[in-house]
Amino acid sequence: MIIQRVVLNSRPGKNGNPVAENFRIEEVNLPDNINEGQVQVRTLYLSVDPYMRCRMNEDTGSDYITPWQLSQVVDGGGIGIVEESKHVHFTKGDFVTSFYWPWQTKVILNGNSLEKMNQNSHIILCGQISQYNKDVPYPPPLPPAVEAIQKERNITRERFLVLNYKDKFESGILQLSQWFKEGKLKIKETVVNGLENMGVAFQSMMTGGNIGKQIVCISEETSL
Repeated sequence: MIIQRVVLNSRPGKNGNPVAENFRIEEVNLPDNINEGQVQVRTLYLSVDPYMRCRMNEDTGSDYITPWQLSQVVDGGGIGIVEESKHVHFTKGDFVTSFYWPWQTKVILNGNSLEKMNQNSHIILCGQISQYNKDVPYPPPLPPAVEAIQKERNITRERFLVLNYKDKFESGILQLSQWFKEGKLKIKETVVNGLENMGVAFQSMMTGGNIGKQIVCISEETSL
């Protein structure tokens, strides 16, 4: 079976900025058969995280994470759905996750390194901004096969709505303000100046251009 994978093409250097060209996509053959204790999984989502920058160096500077090797497949957090299983604890259709997931379209994994969604488990919705520019209902619909598993296992999918906690707004702002004054709370903001830049700021926020809260400074004059 031919699949696609991502390998480390080059290192940016310890003081360099990573670029897309540090990675390379290639096609490889995945064995048609799996061994006892293994599962074949179709990758659904892969995570990219700040700690991975260290793994691009020859030496991560840490004893608990290992460097990625040149021309070898990259790995990290991932989630997928089992297509074939020869492991007693996993069956076709199970959702599984691993911290050491190869960046491949399909993978063969040792079942002992996986976790899965359990009966009556819960999924908390967060970070749906990528769906906001699409004409789809909220929460976005699931693929039919995934929705069937969700219903079969009674897996709930819920979101937190800030407006449900309006009665806590005042006390929350007071407490957060106090922590900020005491130096216990650090704030990250991306600030642009001028009412004329409202549209620019909004576009930047929608495409991930901000760090922390995106705000627009309309006037710096605070006295009357």
